[in-house]
Amino acid sequence: MEQTERQLISATDLFGAVEDMLAENRQAQFIVTGNSMWPLISSGRDSVIVEKSSPEQLHKGDIVLLKAMPGRYLLHRITAVRGDLIETTGDGNCHRDGFFKKSAVIARVVTVFRKQKRISCGSLGWRLVFRCWMALFGIRKQLLSGLRLLLRVRNRLKRLHKQ
Repeated sequence: MEQTERQLISATDLFGAVEDMLAENRQAQFIVTGNSMWPLISSGRDSVIVEKSSPEQLHKGDIVLLKAMPGRYLLHRITAVRGDLIETTGDGNCHRDGFFKKSAVIARVVTVFRKQKRISCGSLGWRLVFRCWMALFGIRKQLLSGLRLLLRVRNRLKRLHKQ
């Protein structure tokens, strides 16, 4: 498999290019950074494909790229829809972001790539995972803490096994 060179660019430059591609009705793909969508989407490991979306196409459970304010972009899940407003939450966050106008949405995620495996956000299995995770919001803090602990233990065991 061919290796591609990675280059770090600012969010403003990246999402400006994404917006240009969407304006041409093209999809855009980028590697996710930040931990607000962990454990379902991991920083530096997973990439997403986004496409332009009309306000009528936005639904609870969708992952959207939105411009929260000039220069600040969020890739979070819609957790509520109220008329022209959406509420978003990062899968790895224990708080809601608040409400944004649907017009703040730049794009909707249609595909997640994890370890080169393509995951359609519209697939039944993935939608069930999203719904279950959203339903567990009240105990998310404990679940995330437990998951982090398990990962630390697993990583220590791997290191010990290599020695």
